[in-house]
Amino acid sequence: MIKRNAIGLKFAARWAAALSLSLCVIPPVLAQTPDQFDKPMSVQTVKPKPDDDAEIRCTYFPDLMIRETQDGPSSENAEIVRDAKAACTASPVAGATVLDTNGMTLEGRRGMFLLFSDLDPHGATGFVIIDARSGKILLRDAALSNPVLQNLALANGTLRLRYKRGINAPCSLMADAQKCWAELVKEKLVPSDLKAPSAQICAEAYKRDKAPRDNPSIVAYATEVAIDAAGGTKVLSRGALECDSLP
Repeated sequence: MIKRNAIGLKFAARWAAALSLSLCVIPPVLAQTPDQFDKPMSVQTVKPKPDDDAEIRCTYFPDLMIRETQDGPSSENAEIVRDAKAACTASPVAGATVLDTNGMTLEGRRGMFLLFSDLDPHGATGFVIIDARSGKILLRDAALSNPVLQNLALANGTLRLRYKRGINAPCSLMADAQKCWAELVKEKLVPSDLKAPSAQICAEAYKRDKAPRDNPSIVAYATEVAIDAAGGTKVLSRGALECDSLP
């Protein structure tokens, strides 16, 4: 199983570019994520074999079906089946669109946007937003939120997300904040315009978790992102830096 413990450099570079846009604070979205997903028509499950621990899960919407194969905390790449009347079977469906969601599960759908998140996260939870029309990943990130998205709304074809962005650092801010932050900036895991924080922002969390000073850190901050109908991503706001200790 693939675990997404940090933001991929390819997508982090895209994120850093987006952050260079002017930031503004916008009014809060009122509804929580679970209430904002489109309700599926039905969800069916089948076993590949009677004694198999794996499970095929088919989530049906009026225009398509999402087919997932899960085995405990692991999963294979999900598929978009364009026939909403296709049977939920153990055999793959011909012509399905295969998604890059290995190790993830479908959280929900809003309009033409699909949200998948890590089944077995370590620290920040990796997630992707996928265009249901093409199967293309529009945003790949990680969150230190529960649920993954704190808020979600769709208006005029634009999806707006709010979550606490989380970066699983390969180093400890508590041990050496300046050096660790420089490494995060160099790897384009955090915006380059953010100033290095003091190690003191980690002190409470490390004390609470009884974590050693050299234990890797999780950097987090609240953020709001908009994804338009064409798949363009724009960062709307970001909050103050926070720090936690990686489990």
